[in-house]
Amino acid sequence: MGYDSVWATDHLILPPSHRYPYGNILEALTTMAYVSSVTEQVKIGSSVIILPMREPVQVAKALASIDFLSGGRVIAGFGAGWSAEEFQNIGMNFNNRGRRFDEALKLVRTLWRDGEVSFKGRYYSVESGVFEPRPVQPGGPPVWVGGNSEKAFNRAVALADGWHFTGIPLETLAQRLHRFQPKNGFTISGRLTIDFTGKSPRLTKSRLGEDRVILSGNFDYVSDVLEDYLEQGVTYFALYFGDKPADQYVKDMEAFLREVAASYV
Repeated sequence: MGYDSVWATDHLILPPSHRYPYGNILEALTTMAYVSSVTEQVKIGSSVIILPMREPVQVAKALASIDFLSGGRVIAGFGAGWSAEEFQNIGMNFNNRGRRFDEALKLVRTLWRDGEVSFKGRYYSVESGVFEPRPVQPGGPPVWVGGNSEKAFNRAVALADGWHFTGIPLETLAQRLHRFQPKNGFTISGRLTIDFTGKSPRLTKSRLGEDRVILSGNFDYVSDVLEDYLEQGVTYFALYFGDKPADQYVKDMEAFLREVAASYV
């Protein structure tokens, strides 16, 4: 159809109270590897791997392998996580996840870049290790840090190649970006839900109580809202068309290209 990328999201063992929408999903790295084997051109992204909930060398190895086998098609989205219960279920510390995230991300990028590595941090260390084959993409896949908070945005600007938000309202987006000086090659990307029926509420709450936007309305409405995001500086969209059978999902994908995206070509 001409879409640029496909995306998997990441949760491992949420509590029953958080069953929807992430309690019934396939493991992200496994899914990305499978998708890479049945596609030829699309990029394969993670939206997002919860890095401090996983062992970073294993994550780096898995994504490097997928990038190698796919011919360099991985976009590595990482986030710090939000469910204290999920961290507890895995036996991981939730309270220091931000500090561990920063260090783990530095380790992952060092492994991808150097191949032969020594790394000494507060939480992670590699005495002396060989990391081959490295990813096809020089220096490793582009890294996009996910999260809507100001802290997540600042982390993305400091440590990554892009920022990846989820359903952030336009006014909040403007607050995040009002002092941002565009960096060469830095991507501002948004994961947005689209409902062409108009039945979904246009504003919902996340599990943390944050506002989340749904593009719920006809083709003109969706096009107008996307235009507003573009004017704010968003350069990449990961779109979700809702819970529905695959054949209907494909129809919505086709309708978006025909009725919305065509106006930007």
